[in-house]
Amino acid sequence: MRVTGDHLVTVGLLAQLALVAAGLAAAALPASGRRLLAAAAGVGVGVAGVVTGAAAWGGAAGAVSVRTALPGVVLTYAPDRLGGAFAVLTGTVTVAAALWSAGSDGPDRARTAAAALPVFALGLLAVTEAADVVALLAAWEVMAVASTALVLTDHARRGAVVGAGVWYAAMTQMSFVLVLGGCGVLAGAAGGIRFADLARLDPHRGVVALGVVLLVLGFATKAGAVPLHVWLPRAHPEAPSHASALFSAAMVKAGVYGVLLVVVRLYPGGPQWWGLLLLGLGAASAVFGILQASVAADLKRLLAYSTTENVGLILCAVGAAQVTAARGEPATAKVLLVAAMLLTFAHAAAKSALFLAAGTVLHGAGTADLDRLGGLARRMPATCAVFGVAALGAAGLPPAAGFVAEWTLLQALVLGGRPS
Repeated sequence: MRVTGDHLVTVGLLAQLALVAAGLAAAALPASGRRLLAAAAGVGVGVAGVVTGAAAWGGAAGAVSVRTALPGVVLTYAPDRLGGAFAVLTGTVTVAAALWSAGSDGPDRARTAAAALPVFALGLLAVTEAADVVALLAAWEVMAVASTALVLTDHARRGAVVGAGVWYAAMTQMSFVLVLGGCGVLAGAAGGIRFADLARLDPHRGVVALGVVLLVLGFATKAGAVPLHVWLPRAHPEAPSHASALFSAAMVKAGVYGVLLVVVRLYPGGPQWWGLLLLGLGAASAVFGILQASVAADLKRLLAYSTTENVGLILCAVGAAQVTAARGEPATAKVLLVAAMLLTFAHAAAKSALFLAAGTVLHGAGTADLDRLGGLARRMPATCAVFGVAALGAAGLPPAAGFVAEWTLLQALVLGGRPS
């Protein structure tokens, strides 16, 4: 292992690894101690991610390189400003989810679930911190395996969990295969595995187009975009609520980060049709997601479809930015990218609160069936208040951050980024 660069960034990266090791030790403890140590490790990993991300977002540079058994292959994790922003988001959601899990008394106290939580958090953060395609793929697979274990937490008691886990495992591995194919195509054309090597390719070459399409489809699968969303409404109702919060608020953002990595960081001068592809995926996701959410009878399934709708809006913003940039309107493109980031952070805040509140409702009422959840405001006033405020944000209503984000998107689309 080799450590270089800014002290704060490198210490944060190393702390994430050390805290995950502590989390894995939780599997050997009795149930109560296991739950608390896993939650503490999750909080620690999240805090380390926030510190690392904030430093990188502010412009600090640092790297941790890990040698592998493959000759000449070194995994390098060195977050830039974009990755730092997403690491802050992921770390914050991880802290909230881990704190909630500390008070849980459900099946998520199992050994595998306890160990999987900090590992999953590490995988999420490592995706945003990777500096080469091998490091990205390694982090992506860690994230995929740990999240599958979390989906399957309650498989021994409920048969539906197994079916949801199979669907999720299949879709998450399809995402990995697509990302692997895209990375392989681009790395082969570039003659190197570093993102800096890939960025030197001409985005108008056919081989780059193939790699970008594979990557966008792989990242869109993880983001829950239509028609690759099928894991979302199946996995969310069956996963523990703190895992659902991480899935919706942080993991789907790993897919959004991947899309931004390709079209903003690596190939900002890409052709217009890339943006049209993203616009198509985004528009279909937004319309389908809100229609399905409006008729869902299960609270967590409703929130899952709402995530598809919110991701659709984010992809629309990124796609529109790509189109306007290709048409020679950089100012409008920048406003649209700001809207995409605002939507991303607003959705993460709203959905983490909504899923954790839904988990509290599920534990208190014993059901997530909306037809049987009347009168909760009297029994659970604090939970209902949190849910109501978060729902305002998810719906994009004032004065929540979701309204600011969606208004920025609308203004950019209608007014071309000019102030109203």
